[in-house]
Amino acid sequence: MAPGNYRYPQVKTPFRRQVHAPPSPVSKFGSFAWTRDVQKNRSTREVSGNGLGAFHARNYKSLKRNALDLPLRYRTGREVDKDELQYVEEKEKEVSLEYVNLKNGSFVMVGDEKSSFPVTDVSSFEAYRKVLKSAENRTCKLKDRGFGDALKERCRGLIRSLRSYFIQDEEPVEDAQREPFRLLSKEDETAVKQAFSANAQDILVTHENSSIDITGEKLRCLKPGQWLNDEVINLYLVLLKEREARDPNKFLKCHFFNTFFFTKLVHSGTGYNYSAVRRWTSVKKLDYHLIDCDKIFIPIHMNIHWTLAVINIKDRKFQYLDSFKGREPRILDAMARYFADEVRDKSGVEVDVSQWRQEFVQDLPEQSNGFDCGMFMIKYIDFYSRGLDLCFTQEQMSYFRVRTAKEILQLKAS
Repeated sequence: MAPGNYRYPQVKTPFRRQVHAPPSPVSKFGSFAWTRDVQKNRSTREVSGNGLGAFHARNYKSLKRNALDLPLRYRTGREVDKDELQYVEEKEKEVSLEYVNLKNGSFVMVGDEKSSFPVTDVSSFEAYRKVLKSAENRTCKLKDRGFGDALKERCRGLIRSLRSYFIQDEEPVEDAQREPFRLLSKEDETAVKQAFSANAQDILVTHENSSIDITGEKLRCLKPGQWLNDEVINLYLVLLKEREARDPNKFLKCHFFNTFFFTKLVHSGTGYNYSAVRRWTSVKKLDYHLIDCDKIFIPIHMNIHWTLAVINIKDRKFQYLDSFKGREPRILDAMARYFADEVRDKSGVEVDVSQWRQEFVQDLPEQSNGFDCGMFMIKYIDFYSRGLDLCFTQEQMSYFRVRTAKEILQLKAS
């Protein structure tokens, strides 16, 4: 055949190998060029254009994607050990020395760092086949080592952690820290508003076991600016005990004395008198001994101010909480004496309470007005019975008033 009839003319440029491609310039098939990376001592050969180079790039990209998907579809059912991970790292280094850069339809092969020549000539079909074969071999080896399964599990774990971080507010997981501040529904707010407007003598709810009736007048003590009364406080404490009985694993084991206990124990005329309250805690009534509790709460009314005493059996200390940060050592002395007498009488055990610490809690939420002391006291009890720190403020008292009214109307503390 005459030279002029060759489909592909002979190349006279000083290439190391014959390049089987259309002559340059062409508008349909593309062109070739040599570049050399002197700094990294690597040689590259680039095939650019939208013809054969783009054809090879598209096919290589498709095969590469399929090859990388193989490990994800392969499951071995076992974990990857340390040696296998080292093997994968070594293979990753090998891949980094022979990569294909697909950019703007270009097809670039990078050679070994120790060599100034390309690893292979990707302009030929044979070189292209070798590249694909090399990628396929690496994929099979990684598949046999169980790498794909491990990678898949690690990706799943990452997705789960990201999901739990970014959309944690949408997860139906109970959060003990958020539960005391859970928003009220519109229906609950409307019911409380209507109850506050009820006739004074209308009985809104009756708790049968404690025989406590809550009328419209008594419930209105939970409106902003009002002082809490004994009936509302005592019913709320009964509801806290019932809450514990419903879910004992969620709340501490506690005993809640009513607002009349301390005045009976320490009468202003006779002083300390254990016999006046001895029958308040019989096993027949409680079905447990006080020594078996984690905490015992004693509400205290001092003329026009509510405070709280706590027998903290779990931490072996007596605590006094005052939203004005007052101190009453005689109250803690009376609590220590009572607990020793109670345990001796009901359990037959001598407790050396002299080794217990007396604490006037100072790191606690404080009231900034003259009417919220009762609300602070019952929220101290609520949070301590949950095993939580006192993480609320004066600004949340309006919310707690409405929430407490809702719980009393429903006869269920939450």
